[in-house]
Amino acid sequence: MYFVTLAFSSTWLPLILILMLATGLIIAIYAWRRASDDAVVTKNQLNAQYRTLNSVVKFKSLEDKLDDVCSLIESQIDDALCSVMLADDKYESLIPIASPQLPQSFLLSLKNLPIADGVGGCGTAAATGKAVIVPDMLEDPRFDQFHDLIHGYDLRACWSHPIFISESKKAVGTFAVYFRKVREPKEDELDLILRSRDLAALIIEQHQQKIKRERFEQQNRSLFTHNPEAVFTFDLEGHFTSVNKATCELMKCSENELLNQHYSVAVTEQDLARTDEHFYAARRGIPQRYEILTPDMQGNIHYLHVTNMPIIVDGQVTGVHGIALDLTREKQHEERAKILERSVESSTHGLLISDARADDFPTIYVNPAFERITGYSKEDIIGKNCRILQGPDTDQKVRQAIHNALEQQTEISTIIKNYKKDGTPFWNELLISPVKDDNDNVTHFIGLQNDITERIQRQETLEFHASHDPLTHLKNRSALERYLTSWAKNKDQISNTYILFIDLDGFKPINDSLGHEFGDQILVETAQRLNSEIVEPNMLARFGGDEFVAVIQDLTDSHQVEALARKLLERVAESYKVDDIEVSLSAAIGITSSQESFKHPMELIQRADIAMYEAKKRGGSYIYWHTAELNTNIDQQVAVRAQLQDAILQNQFELFYQPIMSHDNNIGGVEALIRWKHPIKGYVSPAEFIPVAERTGQIIPISEWVLNRACTDIQELKRFGINSVSVNFSPIQFYREDFVEKIAETLKHHNIQPGEITVEITENVLVHDTDHITELLNELRQLGLDVAIDDFGSGFASLRYLNMLPVNKLKIDRSFTGNIHQNKHNAAITRGILGMTTEMEIEVVAEGVETDEEYQYLREHKCDFMQGYLFCRPIPIKELIEWVKNR
Repeated sequence: MYFVTLAFSSTWLPLILILMLATGLIIAIYAWRRASDDAVVTKNQLNAQYRTLNSVVKFKSLEDKLDDVCSLIESQIDDALCSVMLADDKYESLIPIASPQLPQSFLLSLKNLPIADGVGGCGTAAATGKAVIVPDMLEDPRFDQFHDLIHGYDLRACWSHPIFISESKKAVGTFAVYFRKVREPKEDELDLILRSRDLAALIIEQHQQKIKRERFEQQNRSLFTHNPEAVFTFDLEGHFTSVNKATCELMKCSENELLNQHYSVAVTEQDLARTDEHFYAARRGIPQRYEILTPDMQGNIHYLHVTNMPIIVDGQVTGVHGIALDLTREKQHEERAKILERSVESSTHGLLISDARADDFPTIYVNPAFERITGYSKEDIIGKNCRILQGPDTDQKVRQAIHNALEQQTEISTIIKNYKKDGTPFWNELLISPVKDDNDNVTHFIGLQNDITERIQRQETLEFHASHDPLTHLKNRSALERYLTSWAKNKDQISNTYILFIDLDGFKPINDSLGHEFGDQILVETAQRLNSEIVEPNMLARFGGDEFVAVIQDLTDSHQVEALARKLLERVAESYKVDDIEVSLSAAIGITSSQESFKHPMELIQRADIAMYEAKKRGGSYIYWHTAELNTNIDQQVAVRAQLQDAILQNQFELFYQPIMSHDNNIGGVEALIRWKHPIKGYVSPAEFIPVAERTGQIIPISEWVLNRACTDIQELKRFGINSVSVNFSPIQFYREDFVEKIAETLKHHNIQPGEITVEITENVLVHDTDHITELLNELRQLGLDVAIDDFGSGFASLRYLNMLPVNKLKIDRSFTGNIHQNKHNAAITRGILGMTTEMEIEVVAEGVETDEEYQYLREHKCDFMQGYLFCRPIPIKELIEWVKNR
């Protein structure tokens, strides 16, 4: 005999048991046959026995294996018809699964046979767990309902045994043998049937365990294959032996590209040593968790959380299992959150977050900027409503608007006056925005705060200067015009109004002799004296220079107005004392009434102005009322004003150009001079309409037209070597709020380059508020414009202004260049100017050059440029181009 020692796992145990049972069954059959009289083991019987044994060890279907067991019984017991039925999943009914000899139709009739005591042999055996041996089914009441089936298939006896498997309390099926004759089993037959039944039970249990095993393997395979995280295994050397789809997607490569590769291909250089430590620890049987940076095959870096576990088979580590969680997005979110937190913490804007779900919206967070702006610490404000910042002067309308926005859960942007912890007021530029969750519910409010107190104060200052005279702090001309315009709209509801035009007598000599600083102090004190007599609802404005305008609304008749005017003359006549210097002044006052018809309220000022000039004609300290006799002149001005308006709308203006020549007789530029081509009168001299335009404010659109036309024409002139155009600016333009802004827009629109446009201003621009004018001229220079003082020496100008102003050109008035070669005084003044400007690097243009002697004299004394009839008169652009071509 041969003895073989086998080592096998529990997986093979059912198969070994089946082999042992099958062997015992064959021995039993053989012994039974040997014990039977006249028993002859036929060839078919032996084939059935070996077929059964072969069936249980081969990978055949459950039905085929059970058919072989049934066939074994049928081959060993004469006339036996064997069948196996299995219980359904709920153990409620039986289903035929094997029966080599019974007709299929018979089995179909028994399909879903109820498992119940009294239901035939098989139903009863499965229900009771006991064998049911019935020699004659027709005599047993449990088969009453099956008589038709018994007669139909000529059956009589039924021996049914329940089938149990390990750890099964209920029968999993039945093993039944049918006969066509009434018959009881013999002892050896029952023994054979029970052994066959047990073999069938082992086959069924083997089948169920196989199914469980396959399902378990599929589950494990699914956990690997369909896991959304990267899952992989390594051999003991660290080579990939398996990877799932998620691993390939993470690494941006195929499975074949990873298999057999060392894990180092998936680790950054700085993390490799640490990864080695964790791998070898896992290889020693110690599970590991760690985080590394992993580059995919496209070079993208991923932040991974890796778990390594030893693979243990029969107590030995055979490899390492790995799971990698891609935390890249979480790390990015975490980094963004940290950046956001640092940004909020370092922001210069105050930030406050309140809880929208709690009563009264308590504060839950403030950043350091909020603490710095408000003076409230986190401890002071957390848990409180931010209305703590409001105070007695906080605008109630703004408060209500904020309250409504919070109640309606909408965004609001506003400016509110708040108070710091120490009571200091500040202007808060506030933006409150609702924050919603994933369900679109508002959970918080974010308040962004900015202390704009300086900006508000700056705006208030700008607004003040825009409407007030910077020297006397009285209303300025623009404010006066707006005031009268507003008044004119409601004049039907207001009683008679009087306009007083007040002009100081003898102020200019004092200003010129004692200096502008002294003169400014005189003007300030005069404004204070007048303002003390002209109280609300009346209005006093500085109209310009030493001129003031009063609007009187609270006096009912002309006698009261004249009495007020005389009081004003008395106040002006009081002596002035500045720095121990005492001077006296007088004034002239022109008066008009709103009872006179007018189309525009500024006509009233014009009439009062005309009346004032009539008062001046009659000496100092005089009052003159406007009368109808003066209307002729004012009507003419009104007519000119109306015609000017038509000229503006119908584009009746033209630009003439006069060349500016260098000392070597080359063209250095041209000066643009406006001409009004009246449709009836023909060309109108600027001397006739410019003063009217300046009085009516029409000079503004006219000046804008001149600059636009010059910027357009220079594009053509540059083609002929003329690269600079001088444009005259009116003093009134410098008092417009949008002055520099509009100039900048025009230059940008025409793409004007630095030096192509020169701004010419007369000295009287500098009469008032030199600092403000200097600031504006600096802004013009920053725009790329050159600045020239025109008619230098003809006005009040002091040489000190050349050192103060951002001027790079100066034009000597024609009164100094005429007959300069013979007039010693003119020559001396001109030479002095030329010498001074040369040192100051200021270019000089001599105006009014009409003779060759004048030209030669100026040339000898190094005058930079000259302009006059000697070279060319002002001519239209087309004639200028022809003149250039013919030179």
